[in-house]
Amino acid sequence: MKVPMTRRLGAALTALALLISVMPVALAEETKLEQPDFGMTSIEIIEQDGYKFKDLNKNGKLDPYEDWRLSAEVRAADLLSQMSSEDKAAQMLHVTMVTLKENWFNELDIGFALAYTYLADGAETAAKNTNEIQTLAESSRLGIPVIFSMDSVIGASWVDGATVLPDQLTLAATGDPEIVRQLAEIQNREMRAIGVRMSLSPVADLATDPRWGRVQECFGEDADTAKAMVVAAIEGLQGGSTLTDESVMACVKHFPGSGSQTAGVDGTPLVYDDDTFPVALSVFQAAIDAGVACIMPYGYSTVPYLGGDAVDNYAHESSTVMTDLLRGKLGFKGIIQTDWGLSPTAAAVAGADVLGGAGQREISKIVDALSEEQLDEKVEKILVAKFELGIFENPYVDVDNAVKVLSDQNSKDAVKEAAAKALTLVKYENVTPLEDQKLIVAGSLAEDGHALSSGWTVDNYQAKNIVTALEEKAGADNVTYIGDDVSLVKDHYPEGTTAIAVVGEATGTHEPAWGTGTLVFPDTQTDMVKALKNSGVTVITVVLMNRAYVLTDMVKNSDAVLLAYRPGMTSGADAIAEALFGKHAITGRTPFQIPASMDQVLAQREDVAKDIVDPLFDYGYGIDVETFGQ
Repeated sequence: MKVPMTRRLGAALTALALLISVMPVALAEETKLEQPDFGMTSIEIIEQDGYKFKDLNKNGKLDPYEDWRLSAEVRAADLLSQMSSEDKAAQMLHVTMVTLKENWFNELDIGFALAYTYLADGAETAAKNTNEIQTLAESSRLGIPVIFSMDSVIGASWVDGATVLPDQLTLAATGDPEIVRQLAEIQNREMRAIGVRMSLSPVADLATDPRWGRVQECFGEDADTAKAMVVAAIEGLQGGSTLTDESVMACVKHFPGSGSQTAGVDGTPLVYDDDTFPVALSVFQAAIDAGVACIMPYGYSTVPYLGGDAVDNYAHESSTVMTDLLRGKLGFKGIIQTDWGLSPTAAAVAGADVLGGAGQREISKIVDALSEEQLDEKVEKILVAKFELGIFENPYVDVDNAVKVLSDQNSKDAVKEAAAKALTLVKYENVTPLEDQKLIVAGSLAEDGHALSSGWTVDNYQAKNIVTALEEKAGADNVTYIGDDVSLVKDHYPEGTTAIAVVGEATGTHEPAWGTGTLVFPDTQTDMVKALKNSGVTVITVVLMNRAYVLTDMVKNSDAVLLAYRPGMTSGADAIAEALFGKHAITGRTPFQIPASMDQVLAQREDVAKDIVDPLFDYGYGIDVETFGQ
C-alpha cells in the first residue's frame, strides 16, 4: 500500500526530532566526520560540535537541512517544512540559460538551469558563470543551490574546447560498453569541473527506422547492445547506482522509446504493437535497474498504442505514460524530467517532476494546479538529489581546475581511440598505402568540422576538419581539395594519386539534412564519386553517416568505403586520417542494417529491428583490416 506523502513527511520529521535529541551522544561515539569544503561561499558559517555548517536560511542557528551529518531524506523533510508552495513550484522549473536573469535565482530560487549557450565561451567562462549563479541562489531566502544541466548526448559539447564524444551510433559500432563507460567518466569529470551536475543523456531509443533524423543519437538498433551501453553510460556518469558528491545525474531519454516515429518523421505518433513495445521498454528497464536518477519522456510524440491520454497527449504530458507505465508498471522512483515543451503545468499534473523550458510565470499555475501533497512528493525527490550531489555544501568550482580538466590531452586521445575503433570498412579493394601519394580530397563535408558531430554543440566550437587532418599526415603540398566541383576532376591523374571523397549529411538534430523522405545520396555526391572513379584513380569514400544510407552506388563506384558515422569534432578527423594512413586497425561493425534501395526502407517497419530483407550489408558487418593499404 502506498503511504501518503503527508504521513511520510510526518514520519521523517519525527525521526528527525529523535535523531537531534541523541546526536551529541551518537557523535561522541563515532569516528570524527570529515568536514566538507564550502568553496567560495559568502554565507555566514555556524560552528557546532566542532564542525562548520552554512547558515543557508540566515537565521543564525543550525537547521536540520543545513546539517550535512544528517541523511538526505531527513534534510529534505526539514527544508520542505520551511518552503512555501511558490518555493516548491520554483524548484520544479528547468529554465534555459541564454542570458542571466538574476531574480530567477536570488529571489525565485529556481531549481534547474539548462546551460545551453550561456557557458559556450570556454572552460574559464563556464566555471565563472556557474559560480556566479550559485552565489545568487545561495543569497536567496533558503539558499537552495541550482542544478545545472546540459543537453550532453556527446559530452560537455556546449562549451568550446570541451571533449566532444563520438555520437552514440558511432560508439555502438565499437561493440564495447567499456568504451562507453570510459567516455562517460570523461564527461563526468568535465561537467563537474564547470559546475554542471545533470546530463540529459544517454539516449535509450532504438534505431529501428533508418529514416529518423535522430538515429545518430541511438546505440544502434539492437536492444541488447543498447541496454549494455546505456547502463555503462549511467554508471560512468553517476559513478554507480546512487548519487554522490562525485556524480553527474544521468537523465535517460526518450521514454517510452522514440525510435519508431511514423514513417520516420520526428514528432509523429510512435508505432508499436504487443511484440515490439516490450523490446523498446527493456532498455529503459535496464536503466532503472542500474539506478538512473532521472528519465525524460518524449516531448514531441504521442503513443497511441498505450491508449488513455497517450493517444492525444505527448508522452511527457501523459499520465498513461508517466504515472501508469513509468511509475506504476516499471516502478521508477526517481525524477521525471519533461522534454522542452509548451504545457509545463499539464505535464506536472500528469506526473512530471521537473519541467523543461518552464518560465517563472508557470509558478502560480503550478501552485493552482497541484495539491500541497503533490508538490511535496515531487519536490522531495528534487531536494534529496541535491543533497546527495553535495551541492548544498559546495556548489562551486575552481576556475583554474576547469581549464585544466577541459584541456586534458588524455581525454582527447581517448575519444580519438573510441572513434577509431568504430570505423567500419564495408568495401576494401585495390588500395595501396597512402604514404608518398598525392591526394585529391572531394566533398564539402571534408572541410566541415562540425559535420563530424550531431548538432548538439555550440556554433563557435573550433573543430578540425578532415582536409586539415589529411594535410597534417600527407603534407599540405600533397593534398588538393576540390570540394563539390565535379568540373575540377581531371580525365586522368598520374600514377601515385588516390582520391578521398567525403560524403553524407551535414550536421543536424531532429530534422536530417536530406529530409526523412530519402536515404539516397544527392547527385552532387554521387556524380563526384563516379567522376573520380572514371578518372582511373583509386577512390576511397569516407561516409559521415548519421543514419543508414542506401550505399549501393557509393559501393559500386569506390574501391574502398569507410563508414565513420559521427566520430566527434574533437578528434574524429584525426581518427579518420590515421586509419587511412595505416596507423591503427579498422575493426568496427555496422550498428544497423544498410539498405540496398529505398524500396527496402519503405517495406520495413518503423518499430521492428533488423527487418530489412536482403540488405546491402547486414547488422554487424565489417571488414577487419590491420593496416589500411597493406
